[in-house]
Amino acid sequence: MIVVPYDPRLTPCSWQGGTTPTGRTALFCCPRGHIGTLSDHEIGLDGTVSPSVVCPHEGCDFHEFIKLEGWKP
Repeated sequence: MIVVPYDPRLTPCSWQGGTTPTGRTALFCCPRGHIGTLSDHEIGLDGTVSPSVVCPHEGCDFHEFIKLEGWKP
């Protein structure tokens, strides 16, 4: 599992908070700089994301379990 720090600039391998009509979510930037939403994932009270995160960018092979450091539900 990779622990991912919060970064409002959303630099590679970081996350940023967001919201949807149904609640709080996050954006994630993979180590290669591709950005995707975690709105179709569950984020636990401790920031653990499930299921595993797959980069939405075609051709990117990033696929890991992640934990959002500093997540506050």
